[in-house]
Amino acid sequence: MNDIDRRIALKFIAEYYASAEFNIFQIEKREFGIGLIKKIDARHLAFDSMEGFRKYLLTNTPLFVSHSTAYYEFPAATPIEKKSWFGNDLVFDLDMHSDGKYGVYHKLEEVKQDAIRLVEEFLLTDFGISKKDILYVFSGNRGYHVHVRDKNYLDLCSDERKEIVDYIRGTGLNYENFFDINESGRIIGPRPDEKGHRGRFARAAITMLEKEPVKLSRVFSKDEIRNNFITGVREGNWSRTSIKDIISRLKIVADTLLLSTVNTDAGVTQDLSKLIRVPNSIHGETGLIAKIISDINNFDPLKDAVININKNEAKCIIFTEDVPEIEFANSTFGPFKKDEKKELQLVVAIFFVLKGSASFCSGQ
Repeated sequence: MNDIDRRIALKFIAEYYASAEFNIFQIEKREFGIGLIKKIDARHLAFDSMEGFRKYLLTNTPLFVSHSTAYYEFPAATPIEKKSWFGNDLVFDLDMHSDGKYGVYHKLEEVKQDAIRLVEEFLLTDFGISKKDILYVFSGNRGYHVHVRDKNYLDLCSDERKEIVDYIRGTGLNYENFFDINESGRIIGPRPDEKGHRGRFARAAITMLEKEPVKLSRVFSKDEIRNNFITGVREGNWSRTSIKDIISRLKIVADTLLLSTVNTDAGVTQDLSKLIRVPNSIHGETGLIAKIISDINNFDPLKDAVININKNEAKCIIFTEDVPEIEFANSTFGPFKKDEKKELQLVVAIFFVLKGSASFCSGQ
């Protein structure tokens, strides 16, 4: 960014921070990091209160601000051993990668569904975490963060956190281990009412049989045969079929299960010194809010995470590269060509400038 770009963008961000609502649990126990150019240029900062934190943002206005997932007695101390660690939130980082700067925005719904599955299928069901201890946060760009503030997980070490991620991702999972053959030759397998991967597998098999039965076998296109097999699956009896290689055929179900398994960033969850973007702060590469989400099912990041100030102010920008069409802030923008000038609503102009696709016209 040039000086004009930085001045306009930071002024806009500071205006947002003047009244932004933050949800930083035990702020005085957190280490903070800020980014003026990169995501984290400096860390080992600490604040005694929300007022002190806000004053810092208004005085310095970084492009990025993050806090530790950990809690420390002395969060500003260095080196890290002197901070006196006494626990970490359990945090998951889910994001999507794609070609180009804008391709990811068409895939954010997929990441959101992964975040929902993470919470509903794993955290609530398998781990018994209360919904009140879970916070959904849009990352501000390519994905979602899920924060867990449950005292039962506070003092887990790095290896224990990695085990949780491995379980969620199904690392080393072999569906064939779900099955046993008893003395009479009956195939005994998982039931849909079981918890964990076994129950997920049985439910996925039933779903496939009900919606796309021929994927398993043309035999299951017949209602009576299919329903008889499903009845057996519900009871844990996978032998109600004439198909001899039914277990090997079920690999297609296992593959579907793995595709729906949360592909969360293991490093973020297990790194006890990790800094994560402050919920409701601004992402410096987009100008979008790292929004705390109350209704995840209806959340639309390119609408609901847009800063809602100075709606009527517009700025002239000149595009420095070609930009594809994008849905943003309840409108469609683009496509734009390199060197094209356009007057756009300020929040939209800042989005393209922070993405590195445009600069503000001179004289503003």
